Parts: sequence; structure tokens; C-alpha cells
Amino acid sequence: MLLKQKSYDLTEGPVRKMLVLFVLPIIAGSLFQQLYTTADAAIVGRFAGKQALAAIDAVYNLIRLPTVFFTGLASAATILISQHYGAKKSEALAETAHTAVLFSFFAGLLLTLLGVLLAPACIRLLNVPEDIYPMTLRYTQIYFSGMAASMVYNIGAGIFRAVGDSKTPFVFLLIANGVNVALDFLFVAVFRWGVAGVALTTVFSQLLSAALMLSALTRTNLPCKISLNRLRIRRQSLAQILKKGLPIAVQSTLYPLANMLVQSRINPFGTDSIAAWAVCGKLDFLVWLIADAFCDAAATFVAQNYGARRYDRGRRGVKTALLMSIGVIGLLSVGLYLWNVPLAHIFVQDAGVIAISARIMAVLAPLYILSVSYTHLRAHET
Repeated sequence: MLLKQKSYDLTEGPVRKMLVLFVLPIIAGSLFQQLYTTADAAIVGRFAGKQALAAIDAVYNLIRLPTVFFTGLASAATILISQHYGAKKSEALAETAHTAVLFSFFAGLLLTLLGVLLAPACIRLLNVPEDIYPMTLRYTQIYFSGMAASMVYNIGAGIFRAVGDSKTPFVFLLIANGVNVALDFLFVAVFRWGVAGVALTTVFSQLLSAALMLSALTRTNLPCKISLNRLRIRRQSLAQILKKGLPIAVQSTLYPLANMLVQSRINPFGTDSIAAWAVCGKLDFLVWLIADAFCDAAATFVAQNYGARRYDRGRRGVKTALLMSIGVIGLLSVGLYLWNVPLAHIFVQDAGVIAISARIMAVLAPLYILSVSYTHLRAHET
């Protein structure tokens, strides 16, 4: 598949307009990525029961932990490529991109191995109830088998965004997630495979998105084109990625680590409480999606302008992204506070689960506005 690709030089043009044009495909792509997760929850909750929904959410932060760590490393590659693009250093850009793609593949294989082997011990540490332990273990091990594909897609998306093309990753997510939702319904609602069906569809969509991304990277006419015969890990490029990426990666893991501690305290309360916490996670996904999208957009904007030595423009970009993020997340917080109960009915019909989720959202919703500070901090790390 060869898309009509267009990149944006974020060192030129009106700051607000360029940020909006760049961030909208990121938001749309993240939205569809989260929508298939939400569809998973809705299909599982309705056709496999609250136990299956709880089994998946009981390890949500566990499976996120290695992913966000690597994503932090990958964001360093995106920042470096953005800087090279802004500075018009095509050879340095190519070396970093090729190193990042190959490194992501091997890192994904390592995550698969560790995830499958360590899943039983990690699930025990989370105090997952015995009645959902077998389902939780099955889901976790199948999910981790697709990590290499997931890592390749994520680094490819970062490479395209680094040169100002946020549309291509969005299109591939749209395709893969559409297939995922269709297979979810088939495997869970029709074949009744439960959590195993959800995990299998996730792995398949990861493989599809990675294949589409690799095809696009090898055929693009943008400066980030990948040649398979040039794929190798260059020591200097990898050292730069690790130097810049490790602090971001460690910082990124703090949120899922904190949530794992919270989850380990929620799990002993039983299936209803786990399911209620899962519902809250599906309701507030837009908050984190918006915050992360503006963070990524601001980081790329700053990196390109840093490479072009337009420092004042970079600072204006951070402030503009921060203000836009505050406005959008503020509106979402009000909506979640007022309408969390009818929204919860999308996922479960159990009155007890919905009552617990409503109490949780009443506390959390007014505090979401604090998350926008993350946009400002991450952008300055470039």
C-alpha cells in the first residue's frame, strides 16, 4: 500500500495552525487505538461476563509497563530524528531511523520472552483473585507474544511523525483497529473464546499494523525512508537514543508502577471492584489520549525548531499546546463528572459495578486537569 504522504515543516508557518494540523491525526489515531480497547471491554463485558472483563483489567498496568518503558526510549529516537530533520542532516536522520527500527524489533522479542516467562509470578504479585487467575494468565501470555510487532509499529509511527507526517500512522491504525473490532466480535461473541479471543485479535492487529508500517517506510518518498539492506544498529546512534531515552523511559514507567500498586490493593476486594476500576479506565481514556497527543505534538514541534535553532518559536509551541490541552481536558472532565453513570452502561449492566465506578469517578474527574502539566514537562525534555 502506497499512501499519498505529506510532511509538515514545523519550523515555518503560524504556530497554532501548524500544531492543530499536526496533532489532529495523532488524536484521531490514538482515539481509534483506544476505541478498539474500549470495544474489547464492551464485547467482553457483554458476551463473556464481568469476570472476563476483570481478568483483562487486573493486568492492564502490568502489560503497559514494558510498553511504556520502550515507548519512552522510542520517543528519544523521534526527538533525534526531528532535530536532524529540522537541521537538514539527512545522513544522521537515516542512521538514527535504521538503528531505531532494528533495535525496536529485538527489544520486542526480548519483551515477549520476559513477558511469557514472568507472567505467572507477576500476576501473583498483583493479588489477582483465584476465580479469574487462569483467564488472566492466558490473556497476558498471548498478549505478550505480539510485542515485537507492536514495538516496530510504534517506532515507525514515531519516525513518520518526526518528519511531520502524522497522517500515515493514523491510517494504519484505522485499518488494524477496524480488523481488530471485527475479529473481537467474531471470536468472543460468536466463537465464545473469551479473553483468549481478545488477546488473539490484539496480536493479529499488531502484526497487521507492523506489516503496513514497514511497507510504508520502505516505499515512502519522505526523508525517513528505510532500506532493508541498511538495517543495522549503529553504536553512536544507539548511544544517543539511550542517553536521551532512558530518563524519559524511567519517568514513563512511574505511572503504570503506581497504578500496579493501586491495582494490587483493589484486586483483593473482588471481581466487582476490579470491574468497576476497569470501567473507569475505559471512561477516562480520552483524558490521557489528549494529554499524550499534545505532548507528542509539542515534543516534535520543539525538536524540529531546536534543530533549526528557532528556540523562541519552540517555546511558543509549548505554551500553545499547553493551553489547547487545558481547554479540551477541562471539558472532558466536566462531562465525566456529570454523565459517568450512563456511560458506564456501555460496558456493564451490573448495578453494583456501576455504583462503585460512579463513586470513583466523582473523585477522579475534577483532578484530570492536573495531567496537562505533563505536556509542558515532556516537551521541555527535548
